[in-house]
Amino acid sequence: MKKSTSEISVIAYSKDKFMSTKVSSLEEALSFRDYTVVWINVIYSPALDAELKKLGVSNRVIKAIKRDSSARVFIFPDYIFVILHQVYEVAGSLKREKTSILLMNNVILTIQERPRDVFNIIRESIREGEGSLRRKGPGYLFVEILDAIIENYVPILEKISAEIEKIESKILANPDQGILRKIHKMRRDVLFMRRTILPLLTCFRRIKVEGKEFLDAETENLLEDLYAHVRDILEVIETQKELTDSLVDIYYSTISMKINEIIRILTVVSTIFIPLTFITGIYGMNFRYMPELQWRYGYPAVLVVMFALAIGMLLYFKKKKWL
Repeated sequence: MKKSTSEISVIAYSKDKFMSTKVSSLEEALSFRDYTVVWINVIYSPALDAELKKLGVSNRVIKAIKRDSSARVFIFPDYIFVILHQVYEVAGSLKREKTSILLMNNVILTIQERPRDVFNIIRESIREGEGSLRRKGPGYLFVEILDAIIENYVPILEKISAEIEKIESKILANPDQGILRKIHKMRRDVLFMRRTILPLLTCFRRIKVEGKEFLDAETENLLEDLYAHVRDILEVIETQKELTDSLVDIYYSTISMKINEIIRILTVVSTIFIPLTFITGIYGMNFRYMPELQWRYGYPAVLVVMFALAIGMLLYFKKKKWL
């Protein structure tokens, strides 16, 4: 038997027994089907394609696994196949990793691009016998895996919301180009999350309508709750999108106010110097018959008049609250 180059781990459990191991092929992993639920987790490699075909997975599904597409669901008579994305923050940027989930009989197969995931809490719950997972069927684990991925979106969105509040305070205090770049980055992150999550509504709607035979009544209710949770998350994202748009407006409004403030001060200074320039212009014409030029106190008198004009105009502007 040809071994797979994929990294494969297996968790199999029933109400009163549990096992966890690593295997070398999908065929070997399927040998644990005597347990109530068999959860096989695979890190994708091209060698997995042939094993999926042996399992009965459609070529269309296998091609979808390899394409960079949005969330999708495939519902066949004997299995459900869902493609969605886990989201991580890497070096300050949001990245997404495609995760595929197959529900076939008592087997759950999760296919990931990289070893990291958000499923450790589920693994621990199964291992410790905590909660009701060990007493439930494969449909329940299927929905729990979906829920773990979706719950991981929440802290990311909470961080974006916190950043929006910080940026708003910084805009009012000191708007600069660095803040504008942060606003645009946040807006890109919000749109990234929206593109990632929005297709899930269609996926879950299809599972509810066309995939009922794979789920019991309790699991259907969980899926309904999950569908409502996704809608709530999308409402939060729409709110964040509106807030980031408003932050851009606030930024440019604040910049405009500061520019107007500078222009107002420059205008006041220019206005004060208009009469002073007029006076100096008159006495700079050097006509021969200007009696003030021969007056002993002419120069200090002009300075006093100019100073009085400047002070008077400053007091007037202050009274009008232009300064």
